[in-house]
Amino acid sequence: MRNKNKIAIFLAARSGSKRLPNKHFLEINSNYRFIDLCILRLKKSKLANKIFLCTTKKKEDYKFDNICNKHKIKLFKGSNINVAKRIIDCAKKNSIETVVRITADCPIIDPQLIDKCVKLHFNERSDYTSNTLKLTFPDGLDVEVIQLDALIRSQKISKSRNNKEHVTYFIRKSKLFKKINYANHFNYSNRRWTLDKFEDYLYLKKVVRYFLPKIHFSWKDLIKAEKIDKSLVNIKER
Repeated sequence: MRNKNKIAIFLAARSGSKRLPNKHFLEINSNYRFIDLCILRLKKSKLANKIFLCTTKKKEDYKFDNICNKHKIKLFKGSNINVAKRIIDCAKKNSIETVVRITADCPIIDPQLIDKCVKLHFNERSDYTSNTLKLTFPDGLDVEVIQLDALIRSQKISKSRNNKEHVTYFIRKSKLFKKINYANHFNYSNRRWTLDKFEDYLYLKKVVRYFLPKIHFSWKDLIKAEKIDKSLVNIKER
């Protein structure tokens, strides 16, 4: 029987981005940086109320210590290269059976979307549940819910670099695991709401400032806002 109390959000974050160095620490205004916004939004999840910030042991990532202290969330430092091992080690150490994997590149992640994926995951007794197996949501709202035992098994079967770095690479391609996709009825996957380049920073800062002082706007609120302010429509490059 799965224990719904042994679920946690694992927020993957590191400082070593070459395209946009220290992107998680870029300021939105004097009150918020993107990492602050991401964590505050994650805290609104009702079905996954434990948060671990998973980063590396590199000296450049020690700046996440203060972030975790500020927001009273747990910090885990693991393998610099093997991301999957980092997650597995964190889960084992903290007796977590169900991992909700979120990256800090998704600062406007929607906690209601997380809860819907988690609910579907438990209802279907899935090994892996995501909203990215078939893309219908904007890039930047990515949610993965993974059973630890399935993740461990996948890493034993496939020891490829891709599987270590991208964590669920083998699970997503294999037929050995029960997988469920959470899809939206309308396809918005052409939207880019992720933080990876300087242009993304300018766009996401504009989005958050549009809604301030409200920081807990939903992804549907932004879709509605696009109709009022066309500059909030950010279509991915083809």
